[in-house]
Amino acid sequence: MTDDVKADLKKKSKPPTQIAGVTGIDAHKPMGSEPAPRINWFSLTRLPPFEMFVLEQSGLNVGGNADEWVKQRRATLGDDAFYDQYALWHKKKGYWPNETPTGEVIEG
Repeated sequence: MTDDVKADLKKKSKPPTQIAGVTGIDAHKPMGSEPAPRINWFSLTRLPPFEMFVLEQSGLNVGGNADEWVKQRRATLGDDAFYDQYALWHKKKGYWPNETPTGEVIEG
């Protein structure tokens, strides 16, 4: 290797230093920064408490067009506001103290 080639190799910059480390708790996003999970309307609309909510709120008879009413309410209020109305109704009823509005069993 000639002296010129050696000098050129020395002039080339090194890649940035690589650092390995642990960030711990800072690696996680703060609570509440994640978007709320999407509502599984297919499952929710088949739960007996939700069916009862729809019948009470819509004034429809059993066998009425409840699906259409739900679609219209979701379009008018938005999914989150409509779900919040249902969740509040579910809590106030108190019929299902060991169940979430989505039908999950609360342990304890």
